[in-house]
Amino acid sequence: MGFRNKNFDGDSTDPNIGTEPNLTRSGKSAVLPDLGILNPIMIDPEITEIMVNDLRNIAIEKRGQIIVTPVRFKDLEELNRIVRNLLESSGRSLSYENPLAMTSLPDGSRVHVAGPPVTEFGPCITIRRFPRRYELEELLDLGMLDQKMIYFLNACILGKQNIVISGGTGTGKTTLLNALIGMVQPHERLVTIEDSAEIPLTLPNQVKLMTKTKSVGGEAITPKELVANALRMRPDRIIIGECRGPEAMDMIQAMNTGHQGSMTTIHANSPRDALYRLETLAMSAGLDIPLSAIRRQIASAVQLIVQIRRFRNGSRKIVSIQEVTGTEQDTLLLQEIFSFEPVNPQDPNSELGRFKYNVSSKVAENLKLQGIKAQP
Repeated sequence: MGFRNKNFDGDSTDPNIGTEPNLTRSGKSAVLPDLGILNPIMIDPEITEIMVNDLRNIAIEKRGQIIVTPVRFKDLEELNRIVRNLLESSGRSLSYENPLAMTSLPDGSRVHVAGPPVTEFGPCITIRRFPRRYELEELLDLGMLDQKMIYFLNACILGKQNIVISGGTGTGKTTLLNALIGMVQPHERLVTIEDSAEIPLTLPNQVKLMTKTKSVGGEAITPKELVANALRMRPDRIIIGECRGPEAMDMIQAMNTGHQGSMTTIHANSPRDALYRLETLAMSAGLDIPLSAIRRQIASAVQLIVQIRRFRNGSRKIVSIQEVTGTEQDTLLLQEIFSFEPVNPQDPNSELGRFKYNVSSKVAENLKLQGIKAQP
């Protein structure tokens, strides 16, 4: 059940709205808080992002397209009530002293709220929805990748290659990460580290660690601290939902010290930019390590960078899979294994094209030594 009609009239007087069961990514029933006029939007499974632009309007992302709806709040109190309902279960609150808050909902949706004085017309709410976990075969049906890439990525997971998934906001990095986690052998021990709950518990020997913001009577727990603690929990693989700070250095070192098959995501527009960003984040750890040494550690730690892009029609595709082959004069070297080739090279923004397998790779040779075929 979605909006009551195609015109997004915002009428939330229907007594049935909000009474349907909500499902978590694991398929179990989850009761969402009462979100008033947002209830019909939360029920629609095709809506992946809800953007409440304070009192002015509500925008959504549906099937990859951004739509500004005519739905409006009656007054500021109605908007504030929804904010309270969103934050109540996590014990967080919004105030002039603490105008920013993050939490997650029982169905796995990620919530960010900003309020005055950092906003002008009341609270701004952004809800990123993760209705369920996709399998790689489903991503094939959506055109994100092809069968050869599935075979290759499956081989890389089996052969415990360290993978960084790169892309912009909303490109599907976490969706792909979850699909790859679904290919991990059930006996392996996974420790996942996140700011908000986006990675489902799918394996029997999986531990889920969450960061904690600073609160009255309690200090913050950062991703860096969680990575350090994860190393003491006998993990086979460590998964960081997103590298965005000094924890990147700990992640690199973990990949280099026996935790093969670890994965993370990073915000970057190309594989080369992903390496630059990883360098910058590692340097933010404040360790007295020269950049050249950090680059050598990255070259040893990271085997693959998977680049995802969102096209103008809303579709997402893996546009490049590149391997890190080493360093030369302190420059990290990359070699492209797969690429997306547009039908019209003069129109790189077009989603029309084909996936191309480029060259034999160092990764494929490594897998071969393990008795694993990289291609069918």
